[in-house]
Amino acid sequence: MADLAQVCDQIRPKITPGPKLKADVLARAEEIRAKVESECVAANLPAEVRIDGSVAKDTWISKYADVDVFMRVSPELTKAQLRDVCLPIAKSALQPNPTAERFAEHPYIEATVRLTNQQKLRVNVVPCYNVERGQWLSATDRTPFHTEYILAHLTIPQRAEVRLLKAFMRGIGAYGADIKTGGFSGMLCESLIASQHDFQTVVKEFCGWQESRYIDLEQYFRGRSEEVHRLFREPLIVIDPVDKGRNLAAAVRQEQLWTFVAASRHLIAKPSTRFFGEPKTRPITAAAFRRLIGKRGPTIHAVLLGRMNVVVDVLWSQLYKTERALVNLLEANDFHVIRSASWSNEESLSVVLLEVQQSDLSESKKHTGPPIERMAESESFVNKHARSKSTIAGPWIDGNRWVVERKRDFTSATHLLRTSLRSGGRNVGVPSEPARCFQKRVEVLSGQSIAQLIARNPEFSKAMKVFLSGRPPWLG
Repeated sequence: MADLAQVCDQIRPKITPGPKLKADVLARAEEIRAKVESECVAANLPAEVRIDGSVAKDTWISKYADVDVFMRVSPELTKAQLRDVCLPIAKSALQPNPTAERFAEHPYIEATVRLTNQQKLRVNVVPCYNVERGQWLSATDRTPFHTEYILAHLTIPQRAEVRLLKAFMRGIGAYGADIKTGGFSGMLCESLIASQHDFQTVVKEFCGWQESRYIDLEQYFRGRSEEVHRLFREPLIVIDPVDKGRNLAAAVRQEQLWTFVAASRHLIAKPSTRFFGEPKTRPITAAAFRRLIGKRGPTIHAVLLGRMNVVVDVLWSQLYKTERALVNLLEANDFHVIRSASWSNEESLSVVLLEVQQSDLSESKKHTGPPIERMAESESFVNKHARSKSTIAGPWIDGNRWVVERKRDFTSATHLLRTSLRSGGRNVGVPSEPARCFQKRVEVLSGQSIAQLIARNPEFSKAMKVFLSGRPPWLG
């Protein structure tokens, strides 16, 4: 078995851009930057237009060349002007490539631009304010300062270490600070290497990670760890080296932090190149799904949503909130949820997957009331349930408490979901855009009926295969 150093040596040449590719990307990036600058001049908008992000910092992976062009404009512009003035300029500069509006703290424009016949570039044109360090008016104002910091603090060999860390994060599904992923941003990966110097040290450090620890590159809080944990409540804390009031790891969800910790332990124990490649999932066939469900029973439910007229980040935010609302709804009605997940093609279809322990429950349930020594509560409980039509038996005394057997409101998980969502589901916590979808149509599939969706949607069938497995691909 190869040791970790040998595995890293095998991966480096695969993820490092060659001289020609690097030259082509930089030339195309400069062409786009100049076009944005020209459009700013034509629109009479004073702006410093610059290339930032991983291409500027030379920390990008050869397969993933993302170009970030920042328009630094006057702080006198309002947030509305940042959107209404800057975004049309960005769209014009990127023509004839199709563009999409994305959203961080404020909107920006994304496009896919052809680099060669085999490779494309993802280009983001992001407006921000041209401010002095510390005078932030928007979250993206820090990005140019991040670029300068990394260029000053990472050596060329360390930039190769960043590539290893990014490839590893991609391989375990933890790369990206977008709402969909909730993982590690490029700047966070770069800061971890700046802190620990190389990839192997980073993964070894995180093998024994504890939430009480944090990383502070610039030692802003030296000897004041209690203050750090008062200021930042996230599971991972990495103080932004250009802004001591910000946690670089604020977007990292708890499960992504611990995915990184667990995967690091497995990488150290059994080094393998499989950790560094995004997993290729083959779709499950409708027939295979039917066979599997035939053995497991109809405990999996798919709640379908149609097109949501929001930008992608808002879509994922509302989809995850819908997932949590449906989990809470099921749990509140005694349907124990084993696990849940969300999937979307980000256009016409989104799906919330829910696996429950039992899809159908008994007609009645035992409902325990207050201790008898609590006089007022006991009287209220007895009066309420003795006269209720849903009471099947009781109230009676069990030990020191009143108990009643009452009829369940819902005995079918499918019926509960359909009934609760018929009016949109706002009263159970469904956010606005999914609620509008449900008001138009409520579609809840369960068991074998999900096979039809699998048969007509290959991308969903891949997501279902992962969901059914329940095992991260990097476990092998």
